[in-house]
Amino acid sequence: MSKTCLDCPFHKVIADPDPHDWFCDDDQAIICLKTKNEEQDENASYVSNRSEFKSVTNSCRPYNLKKETTIPEWCPLIT
Repeated sequence: MSKTCLDCPFHKVIADPDPHDWFCDDDQAIICLKTKNEEQDENASYVSNRSEFKSVTNSCRPYNLKKETTIPEWCPLIT
């Protein structure tokens, strides 16, 4: 079994820039296209919190995505 959501066909990488740090304006997030975001907040500062899908990894430097994106316990594909 994989150790990262990046290997899953139901992941999506989205831009998730840090609104408080211009240096991190290229941050990214991984969202799960199989899981609705129950805490979606249309007024949130971070794009990942506004997403209709639940995020696995938030505000992550692009070069750290694989290292910081482990499969969460709530993964809908885990049986």
